[in-house]
Amino acid sequence: MSEALTEEVRLLAAIAYGEASTANDSWEIGGIAFAVANRCRAWGGKTVAELKSADPNYSYAWDGSNDRFNRLSRTSHKETEANKGMKLAVDWARSALANDGPDPSNGAFWWDGLDFKTNYARHPKVLDGFKWTDRTHNIFGVAEKHREVIVRWKVRNKKTGKIVMGGERGRYDSVWISTAAHGGTVFWLHDLDYLRATGGKAYR
Repeated sequence: MSEALTEEVRLLAAIAYGEASTANDSWEIGGIAFAVANRCRAWGGKTVAELKSADPNYSYAWDGSNDRFNRLSRTSHKETEANKGMKLAVDWARSALANDGPDPSNGAFWWDGLDFKTNYARHPKVLDGFKWTDRTHNIFGVAEKHREVIVRWKVRNKKTGKIVMGGERGRYDSVWISTAAHGGTVFWLHDLDYLRATGGKAYR
């Protein structure tokens, strides 16, 4: 039997198990675990608990309403070892926290499940603009959404002190790009053009 669960491993495993589809696809669970751990590492080396505090809307699973998250959170270590899906989540959580082995998310920081399709017209990533970097990532059979945005420098007028718009800083047509897809989950990063144009942080 493997070592007992730390709070960090259990929390990450519960997120991956809770956010993944009930098919218990290994690479889907692993991708979610790695996406969370990747974002923690990029965001100043936060723990998963610190990430939860810094961005409470990051995962729907931890809001108290997700049965799979809740079950793994309170299940004994012995029982997680005996449950295929939970064991996968625990094993992937350990690998993701150690940054060891393949990363099924392909470096992602975010993911979406079936709600990306069912809530397509109102989904924040659709409204922002997104691209498929590989057609195999389009597991929901939906079209890309582009949104041309030009960002200009803000310049302070020395005479009046007012902020005025200056020259073009950059432009982008999507905020999100896909990195992978497994099971019922698509994985995402920010588009580099968006980051360059806005000066944004890759993990925010």
